[in-house]
Amino acid sequence: MRRRGGRAAALLLALLALTFLGATEAGQVRSDVPDRIDPSARYLIFIQGPAPGEPVANAFANRGFEVLTERRNPNPDPFDLARRAGDQIRKLMAAGVSAPRIAVMGYDVGGTAALVAAARIRDPDLSYVVLAGCGLDERYERFATQAADQMAGRVLHLWEKTDPQAESCQLAFSKAKALESDEKLLSNGGGHEMFGEPDPFWIDLVMAFLDRR
Repeated sequence: MRRRGGRAAALLLALLALTFLGATEAGQVRSDVPDRIDPSARYLIFIQGPAPGEPVANAFANRGFEVLTERRNPNPDPFDLARRAGDQIRKLMAAGVSAPRIAVMGYDVGGTAALVAAARIRDPDLSYVVLAGCGLDERYERFATQAADQMAGRVLHLWEKTDPQAESCQLAFSKAKALESDEKLLSNGGGHEMFGEPDPFWIDLVMAFLDRR
């Protein structure tokens, strides 16, 4: 009996060890690039939407990302937001972080900014996630018709079919020959506001895209 108990205890310890080794270490949420940059970490630059973005940022930090984000102004300029994201990308890459370990995700006007960043950086190995960020106003239309052909990288667009504001990104995507693009029209009834909450329904879709390298 003691031998069986010993085997059971050893098996339990082995399973616990495997669980521990397989677990993803949580990252941190910061307002900007840290002073000490770990080239082996994965970084997500999250350009927030109209809702406070900390719950969403924390959800991705719990999935293993170092998340860089800050509250947005009431009426942000997507071109200014893209410029800041581009500066952060360059700092990370200058410190030795490879492009496949960097992603930019934006919600609402932040999603438009993510597309603008893809056109400015033009790195085919960077990933971008747009959350209900296309067709919102004339700034997207201007970008899509004048500069979208410069986009490069991998991009995923998610939006919800009851959303009265956002639309497909195909106007922009169709012009970018160096862009690997995908978009999914969701139908859970969440509307434009669904991306303000860290719902696994859409976060799992984003993670599957970011993990597919």
